[in-house]
Amino acid sequence: MTTALLRGLVLLAPTLALRLPPRPPHFGDPLGLHARPPLAAAAAATSLPALLLGAIPASAADVSQLSQVAYDAALDPKTFQPVCPASDGFYNFGKTLITATVGPEAYKEYAPLIAGGLLRVRLELCVVESFVYEAIVPFIKENGLSWVLPVHETVETFLAGTVFAIASNFILIGSTKIVTVIFTYGDVFLGFPFRVVGGLGWKGLEANVPEKEPPVPVEEEPQDFLAKLFPEEKPKYQPPSLQKVVRANTGAPAQTAQLVFWGALRGVGEASKSVREGIELLDIFVGRYLLLTTVAYVGIKFVHFKLWDPFPM
Repeated sequence: MTTALLRGLVLLAPTLALRLPPRPPHFGDPLGLHARPPLAAAAAATSLPALLLGAIPASAADVSQLSQVAYDAALDPKTFQPVCPASDGFYNFGKTLITATVGPEAYKEYAPLIAGGLLRVRLELCVVESFVYEAIVPFIKENGLSWVLPVHETVETFLAGTVFAIASNFILIGSTKIVTVIFTYGDVFLGFPFRVVGGLGWKGLEANVPEKEPPVPVEEEPQDFLAKLFPEEKPKYQPPSLQKVVRANTGAPAQTAQLVFWGALRGVGEASKSVREGIELLDIFVGRYLLLTTVAYVGIKFVHFKLWDPFPM
C-alpha cells in the first residue's frame, strides 16, 4: 500500500509542477529562452518525494511513463503559454494611446470592443513572435542550419526542413497582413507628416544652392501600361544633390541648425517610408511566392531523401 501511494505521488508530481505559473525571465533574457524547461521542473518535482519519503527507485517503465506524461503536458494546448513580450508591449501601447486620445470615460464605455480588437491583433502578432523565438531560434541554436539542404539527407533533416516549411506557410501567410497594416498606419500618422514638413523645409534649403550649379536633367524611362493610364507629373530636373545643399547651408550657425533640423525631420519620414515599403515587399513575397517556394523545397527534400541521396557533386 505504501509503495503504491509513493508511486502515485511520483507520477503525479510532474503534472502538478507543470501547472505552476512559469517563473519570470531573468535579466538579459526577456524572452525566457533560458528558463528551466518543463522536463527539468518535472524531474525536480519527481525527485523530491523520492528523497523525502525514501521511495523505491522507479523501474524503466515508470521512467518512460514519467517522460511521456511530461511531454504530453508540455504540448497540451490547454497549458501552452507562448512568450510574446513585443506583442504585449504593442497591446499596452495601443491601449494607452487610445485612452489618451478618447479619454478614460469613453474608453470605459467601449472597453470590451477596444480590448477585444487589440487582443486579437496581439494574438496574431504573438503567433509569429512565439514561432520565431520559441521554435525557430532555439532549434537553430541547437542544430544549426545543416538540415536545410544537406549533402546526405536523413530522417531528422527531412522532418526538420519539411515541418519548418509547412509551419511557415500557415503562420506567416496570415500574420504578415497584420504587420503590414500596423506599419502602414504608423507611416501615415508619423512618417507622412514628417516627410511633408521636412520636405517643405528642405526645399527652402535647396533654394540657397547657387544658380551656377544647374540641376541635372532627369532621364526619361519607358512607361508601363499602368503608368500610361495614371500618368504622374514628374519634374523636368532633379533637385540639387545632398552635398550641394550641405555646402550651401553650412556657413552661419543658424543655417547649420536649420540644415540639421529639416534634415532630421525628412530623414525620419523617409526611413518610415522605407520600412513600410520593405514590409509591403515581404508581405507580397509571402502572399504570392512563399507557398510555391516551400512546396518546391519540400519536393526537393523528398526527392533527395527517397530517390537520390546523396546528390552527385
